This record gives sequence, C-alpha cells and structure tokens, in this order.
Amino acid sequence: MDDVNPIRLRAMAELETVRAEIQDMAEVLSQVPLWRPAAGLNKSCEAAIVMLDRLAERFDRKMVITLVGPCGSGKSTLLNALSGVDDLSESGHGRPTTRTVVAFCREPADADQLQEALGPGNLRIKASAAARHLENLILIDTPDTDSTRREDHIPIIHQAVGLSDMLICVFDAENPKRRDHTDFLRPYVRLFDGASLVVVVNKSDRLAEDELTDIIMPEFDNYIRTAWDVEPAAVLCISARRHLRQPAWDPKATPRHDRDQFAQLQDLIRNTFDSAAFSVDRRLENARNIRDCVHQQLRDEARLAGESLDLALLRMADCEAGAMRQAVKAFQRDGNALSVGINVRLYQQLAQRWLGPVGWVVAIWARILVFGTGIAAMLRFGNPVRQVFGAVSALRHHADATKAVADADQGTGASTALMRYDSAMARCWPEIAEILVGARFTPSVRQAQQAPGQGASVGRHLDRVWNDALDEVLSRAGRRLSTGLLQLLFNLPVLGVLGYAGWLTAVNFFSGNILSSNFFLHAFWTIVLILFLTFFLFQGLVRLAAGKEKLVAQVFDRVQKALDGEDRVGDSPVWRQVRIVRGLGGDR
Repeated sequence: MDDVNPIRLRAMAELETVRAEIQDMAEVLSQVPLWRPAAGLNKSCEAAIVMLDRLAERFDRKMVITLVGPCGSGKSTLLNALSGVDDLSESGHGRPTTRTVVAFCREPADADQLQEALGPGNLRIKASAAARHLENLILIDTPDTDSTRREDHIPIIHQAVGLSDMLICVFDAENPKRRDHTDFLRPYVRLFDGASLVVVVNKSDRLAEDELTDIIMPEFDNYIRTAWDVEPAAVLCISARRHLRQPAWDPKATPRHDRDQFAQLQDLIRNTFDSAAFSVDRRLENARNIRDCVHQQLRDEARLAGESLDLALLRMADCEAGAMRQAVKAFQRDGNALSVGINVRLYQQLAQRWLGPVGWVVAIWARILVFGTGIAAMLRFGNPVRQVFGAVSALRHHADATKAVADADQGTGASTALMRYDSAMARCWPEIAEILVGARFTPSVRQAQQAPGQGASVGRHLDRVWNDALDEVLSRAGRRLSTGLLQLLFNLPVLGVLGYAGWLTAVNFFSGNILSSNFFLHAFWTIVLILFLTFFLFQGLVRLAAGKEKLVAQVFDRVQKALDGEDRVGDSPVWRQVRIVRGLGGDR
C-alpha cells in the first residue's frame, strides 16, 4: 500500500492538469457566444468536469467494473458466474430480469460510493464470502439497454457508467452485430481508454464451433473495432451459464461445443484488474480519455463548417479592405481643403526650429497664416485697395484659418469617408452573414452592427492613423528644412549687413564722428529688404521641397500604407469568434 500512495499522488496531480485542460476548453467556448454549438459543448465540458471530480473522489476507493448489455445477452448470468453465486443477480428467461443496479463486493461498505450516487432505490448490494478474491474491485450489473422499460433504465445506466472505471460490454452470440446496441454504447465507450474495455460475446456454445471460430468472431472483432474506433483490452467468446453451479440449461439450447474463454476473462479480473496500482492507472487513463473525447467533440463540431468559415473569413477581409479603400478615396477627394491647415502646421514646425532673424520672420509668418489671407494680402505688392480690404477681412479669416488647422489635425472629410465605409460594408455583409448562419452562427449576425468596423471605431481609427502620418510627415519636412547649414546660409546675409552697419557705427563713434540719420534709415531699410528677400527665397525653397500639395500627397500615401499593412477586421467580435471556431477545428 505504501508503494501505491506515491502513484496516487502523481495521478491526482495529473488529474488536476486534465481538469484544467477541460476548463480551458470551456473558457474558449465562452468566447464564442454567437456559435450555436458552443452551448451544448459547454454542457459537455461541465459534465466531463463532474466525471473527473467523481474520479478524483474514487482514487482511494475500489475500482468499479460494470457489465452493460441488451436484454437477453446474459449480463446477470455472467455476473453470477464471475461471483460464484448463482442467484446473486436475478437471471432467467423472463424479460427484463435486471431492473436495478446490482453491486457485488466483498463488504457492504465497499459500495457506499455507489449508494450515495445512485440512491438506495436504484441499487442492490450483494456481499459474499465468495468475493474474497476481489480485494480492490466491485462488480456491478446494470438494467437492460433495450427492455420495455428502456426510458426508466437509461438514466440509471448513465449514472452507473459515470461511476465506473471499466466496462464489460456483453453481446449475444446469436446476434452480436446489433446496430442499435453498438450505437447505444458508443458514447459511453468513448469515455474509456481501450484498456478499460472488455467485449464479451456470450452464449457462444449455442453456435457451431467452426462458424464461431472462422466467421462470427473475426467479423465481430473487426466490426466492433471499426464501429467504436477503439482497441479493447480483449474480445472474448464465452458461455457464462456453463460456469454456474447449477447451469439449468434450456432443453432447447444445450451446449454444442466446449470452446470458451471464460477463464481468460476471470484471469483478467482477478489477476490484472484486482490491483490497487492498476485501478489508479485505469482511472487516470479514463480521465485522459474523457478529455480527449471532449476535445474530439469540439474538433468534430468545428470541422463541420470549416470550409464555410474559411470562406466567411476571406469575404470579411476582402470586404473590409475594399470598404477602407473607398473611405480613403473619399478622404483624398477632400484633400485640397487640408492644404491650408497643413501649410500652417508646417510653418509652426519651422518657427520652433529656426533661429536668428529669418527665424523671427518665420514665426511672424506662422502667426499671419493663422489670421488668414487678409494680413497676408497686406504684405504683398499689388492693388492698395485690395490691401486695405485684406486688413478689414483679417479677423474674419482668422476663424477660417483656425478651422483649417483643426481640419488638418483631424482629417477633414472623415464623415464622408465613414459614410463610404459603412455603405460598402452594408452591401457585402448580408452575403457574409448568410455564410455564417449556414455555419451554425446565430441569426443575430445578420444585423449590420455585427459587421467589422461598424460605428465610431472606424472614425477614431482613421483619426489616429491620419494624425500619426501627419505628425511624421511634418516632423520630417521640418527637420529637412531646418538643418544648421540652411539656417547659416539664409541668416548670413542679414547678419552680415547688421554686422557691417554695427562696425561702421562703432568706428565712427570712437573716432568722434557723428553719423547722419540718413545712414541709419538706409541701413534699416537695407536690412529689412535683405531680410524679406532672404525670407522670400526661403519660401521658394519650402514650396519646392515641401509644398502644400506635396505634403498632402505624402500624408495620404502614409495613411494608405498604414491601412494596407494592418489587420483591422481583427477587432471585430464576429471575426474573432469565427477565428476561434476555426482554430477549434485543429487545421490552423
């Protein structure tokens, strides 16, 4: 027993791992509420966790081996033969013979776990000295799977199988390949590891020996392995009645031969199954099998609609990309309205970077641009009347210029772009929704709100992409037009004239000569003229290197590249759920 405890401890730790894996599956299913099979699969996960909890409770208890089979297959007779007590479980020619679960154990207390789960009304406990060789086992007989009281029996069978560690599936040799019985047992069999399954063909002595050996058993062996997709621990042909103390043969059905593998079954139970270490190992294997069964259910359900989901994902990505292209085109058509604001933003960048006299003029010019074209008209050569009207309209244009800057920051035309986007998505979403409904998503996906990118999120996303692109383009243009060499080159003429005028003033002052006012007036206007000429040359350079139209084009180019290089539909709840379901299929 001391050697078994470490084995049980390790098994309990692995059982918790299996439990956590099933909980992870349930967590994934909770993320796909729009997929209709998720609700049923979640129930399967919950049922599997309950079964694991029962397994955990039984790790220190005796292993339960359950006999299941249809009416007349000889389950009760087999239990009596294994126990060595002819009347342990009611048997005979009347149907049904077993109406409750019968537990055969060494001591009545051994079946307490079954009593608690099944209730006293559904369990009869048979303890006998004949069970002395079953130190770690409990054998239970179940009601028939196909009797006239089938509806009453199935819940009891379901509970009994859920409490079992091994199954002995009993078939009638005269009709072993009964499809209804095979199909009934399939979901139960899937919960057990193959080594926890024994298939028994009873009443084999009623058939001709050569037919049984050469035809029936080979065909049945292949049939059962294919139908259940499992490798049982053994497939045996037996005659249970032969091993009763008083067989009481039916005169119409006496034995035809002595071929019988009952001793092999008995040896499996007494010398292999009746071991504490074996029971721990079987329970752990069954826990893994429960996990694998649930996982396979998920895979099978997800794979049913694999092609439809792939098509829906492709359509969503194509539709969203096309809608975004139309939104960007609508954005670009309003690009001319952005050029004034972008120009103001550029000069604001330059004003922060430039030093010296030219830097002062750049800062003044940035403020003039904010006040609009009115003051700018005052500083241009031309019709004096026009200059006067420019001064009057300066305040009115200040609001327009401020709005232009705001439009540049936010990207004017965003509302038009959103309308184009929503319109394009609305046109293609019905087709996508029908594909999803066909893949067993809820009909609510037909609602336009389920389409990727619906609502203000697209607007916020476009604003963010626009601002990032605008900041990058303006920052790059500002750095390129504010190098130290350029600042020295454009400031040098003005600084040279200022320096020369200052030198002449100082020399004459210390020489006692007084310069005339004309000198200073001419010097002032010379400096102003050179400063403005330098600034005009600088403006020409700005227009050549970073004109308004060029900047607008560069910003839109970066916006397009940013949008082309990202997965926008990934933010859509429907897209995420389709991807999750597709992932459950195990193909990606």
